[in-house]
Amino acid sequence: DAFYISERGRDYLGVAKENQEKGRLLSAGFHSMMGYFRDDVPLRELILDETGNAELDRLWQELDFITYAPLRQYQGFLWFERTDSRYMRDPVFDFARAEDKSAASQVMIEKLAEVYLAKARENGGEGVPLQAIADYFKNINTQIQWVENARAESESIQLDALLAFANRAWRRELSAAEQQQVRDFYTLLRAEDGLDHEEAMRDSLVSILMSPHFMYRTDLISSGSGSRPLTPFELKNRLSYFLWSSMPVTEDDAEESIKPESVAKQARAMLRDDRIRGLATEFAANWLDVRRFEEHNSVDRNRFPQFTDELRQAMYEEPVRFFVDIVQQDRSILELLDSQHSFVNPVLAQHYGIDDITFEGNEWKRVDDMSKYGRGGPLGMSVFLTKNSPGLRTSPVKRGYWVVRRLLGERIPPPPPNVPDLPEDESQLGELSLPEMLARHRDNKSCAGCHDRFDSIGIAFEGFGPIGERRTLDLGGRPVETDAEFPGGMQGTGLEGVRTYLVQERREEFVDNFCRKLLAYALGRGLMLSDEPLIETMKSRLTENDYRFSSLIESIVTSPQFLTKLGQDYLVED
Repeated sequence: DAFYISERGRDYLGVAKENQEKGRLLSAGFHSMMGYFRDDVPLRELILDETGNAELDRLWQELDFITYAPLRQYQGFLWFERTDSRYMRDPVFDFARAEDKSAASQVMIEKLAEVYLAKARENGGEGVPLQAIADYFKNINTQIQWVENARAESESIQLDALLAFANRAWRRELSAAEQQQVRDFYTLLRAEDGLDHEEAMRDSLVSILMSPHFMYRTDLISSGSGSRPLTPFELKNRLSYFLWSSMPVTEDDAEESIKPESVAKQARAMLRDDRIRGLATEFAANWLDVRRFEEHNSVDRNRFPQFTDELRQAMYEEPVRFFVDIVQQDRSILELLDSQHSFVNPVLAQHYGIDDITFEGNEWKRVDDMSKYGRGGPLGMSVFLTKNSPGLRTSPVKRGYWVVRRLLGERIPPPPPNVPDLPEDESQLGELSLPEMLARHRDNKSCAGCHDRFDSIGIAFEGFGPIGERRTLDLGGRPVETDAEFPGGMQGTGLEGVRTYLVQERREEFVDNFCRKLLAYALGRGLMLSDEPLIETMKSRLTENDYRFSSLIESIVTSPQFLTKLGQDYLVED
């Protein structure tokens, strides 16, 4: 475990020895872990002025403070000299052992320097070598004591920083009692468990991160029957978790951040930040019921080997990127219904039959005219089409239900008991096509009332197979039927027919549902009757601003519901 290295310069070998190949063996472990030191004198003398030298010295001190390098190097020196060198095997050095913490104290270093120099003199040392030995012990002693003193002075500062971290971790300001509890735990670790400062800080940090206040997002409810404004810290926290699904970046407690106009300005800036992806994954993906699609395993991969993990991931990523684009570009929320564009990577492009785009690696590109590939917007995305298919066939029922339930917010009662299931495999349907079997199913009056509300919408998606692939024949070899008469009597064909129907006949329902879903997510609670005026305001501002997403956000973050908190005894007056 040892290897050869040549002597470094400035070792005062003498003229005769400098012309010889002189070297020494070092323990590989010591050389790898401890065998480094500052050796920048020639370079700094050439290129740095006095200011630069001072800054470099400060940076080296900072490195020593963080890494404890002087102490580690001195302990390595003791260990090496006591094990691999004959010099310190003399019994007079038995008091100096690397494993002894007191060996690095000022008194012990000075004692070792005296003994080390005394033996050097006995061996005939004099002049420059003795001065080099004295300088080494003096410098290492100075460095170690500086680090020790600096670390001792920093303990209270670091404890204050721990409390500041707790404010961020718990997403609110700690009460005086909670701050004292953190301090008491740290003191207990030092006094009774015998831990040093760093160990006690680590355990205190763990206790903060193990607290329910970190593990769960809790809002402390104040007493009283009225409402109170959120503190600047609470408001910044609520805004950050609404838009980014994460804690605030800064802890600015400026009073102006509690004013509605300031909150709106800050929200607009946050919408342009890449962290807005948190809103796409936690709000949009949950609302559209695809948040867990990365774990979707209902597809029969023997029948559909093209459904790889990479394709599944790309399917999930498509609506996330689409929603992020709507938010960051402040586009109309109606594009969730009638958009002609989307985003694809090479895997998804191949699945969609897009062969006229060049990619670099796994990059994502926006495709503006997706209609020529029979797609466009969320309704044409494979993630929704696959998620709402049983695996070996399509499901007009599930696809249609997804549209009216998720996009339009309709309340559909559960199916009656003992309803017979359709065959799991599309190829086993016999002579009837899936739409024909559904028509027979609707002959049952107990089923028709619900199925009439969404089956026709699902039938229009029959041009897409179980994994969202375009098709003209079903798995039984029958031509697919995509003509449909939608609720209300409007007729249409395929994806384009559904989009036209939703925009022309159901737009207001979609807007109302989107406003309600976004408001409930922002407030972190179910909606109440008292929220109805705000919802009407949101819809009105949407209409006035071409349905741009930012108008919704501004309506929410400047509302009393968002800016205040109700007391625990709050009662709604009749």
